[in-house]
Amino acid sequence: MDRGLVVFEKTDRNKRLLETAGEFAAGAEADLVLLSTLSYAEYEEDKDALKGFERIEGTDYGIDTFRNRLEQELQSVANETLGDTGVEYELVPRIIDDRSETDAILDAAEEYDVDHIFLVGQKRSPTGKAIFGDVAQAVILGFDGRVTVDLE
Repeated sequence: MDRGLVVFEKTDRNKRLLETAGEFAAGAEADLVLLSTLSYAEYEEDKDALKGFERIEGTDYGIDTFRNRLEQELQSVANETLGDTGVEYELVPRIIDDRSETDAILDAAEEYDVDHIFLVGQKRSPTGKAIFGDVAQAVILGFDGRVTVDLE
């Protein structure tokens, strides 16, 4: 592995996955790209919830504010989790519009020329996967490289 992509959400499972990816990257002397996404729909919901604060505080909670928040959360977890490993990493906060999360992951993998993806998956029955889809499965099928999925 030369460069890995860790798909990160703010959960304990993702933190453990980041630790695992960090150990793997340290052993391989590889870099990591940490991707955190927020859907445009979630952004709109959060922005609507903060409209009252905008008037009171005289500020604007635009898309850059939310991207910065994603980046700060990533930086905090990365410092805590990867700080002692010596692994170099790049933070990639993304607000994704009408694209699926799978597309955002595969686009970032291509953009940053990664050869390994780390992500958390969901245990689903074959019927559940057929009806609802599965990001991990779609990434495995769409990525031409290694994929590590944490299925707890």
